[in-house]
Amino acid sequence: MEKKAIQLWKNTNLEDNEFKGFLLNEFPSTLKDEILSYQVNLADDDVSDASGLIQSSYPPSPNAVLFLKVNSLFHVEEKLNILESHAKRFFSYIVSESKILEIDESNNLGHRTEGFSQIVFLEKPEHMDVYDWFDHWTHYHTEIAIETQSNFIYTQNTVVRRLQKDAPKFIAIIEECFPLGAMTDQERILCRQGQSFTYETKFKYYDGKLQ
Repeated sequence: MEKKAIQLWKNTNLEDNEFKGFLLNEFPSTLKDEILSYQVNLADDDVSDASGLIQSSYPPSPNAVLFLKVNSLFHVEEKLNILESHAKRFFSYIVSESKILEIDESNNLGHRTEGFSQIVFLEKPEHMDVYDWFDHWTHYHTEIAIETQSNFIYTQNTVVRRLQKDAPKFIAIIEECFPLGAMTDQERILCRQGQSFTYETKFKYYDGKLQ
């Protein structure tokens, strides 16, 4: 089985709803006999309040990020060219998935997950080698991410290889989901509802751990 991550920038002449309809209907229908799992992360009106959280070293950020699982890319590679009809640019990666936090979505297939998703594409600093980077990420940063944030989904994807030669050299991709309120309230990002400690205490802990 292979998992593929795809960054998409929509054609400028497309309406947002047309692009959304393509990703939710036409594209998966084209691959329906091949896809084992399909997830759409879309920057649309429902999550526009989170636009202030976007950070990018390669602006503009993609309009959508897709994750799909297939038995083998060999059987679907040509079919994926349909993306060119609605996207002016796309980059894709084969990844190895590690689910750290997850929820049961079996009864929510075809519907939007409650909250909003944040997809983080990571690069390795030049001064670190690959082993040290992954050792720090998996044995240090992971604990911070799940202890100090309100994320209820947290998936780490190690990039196996790029599928376009000019794609950015990302080393890993994070998928995480937060409550809707966290789009406009930083306290909701760092504090889960019902926790007894204060936001200030949590932030100091978070900042200290990062240092």
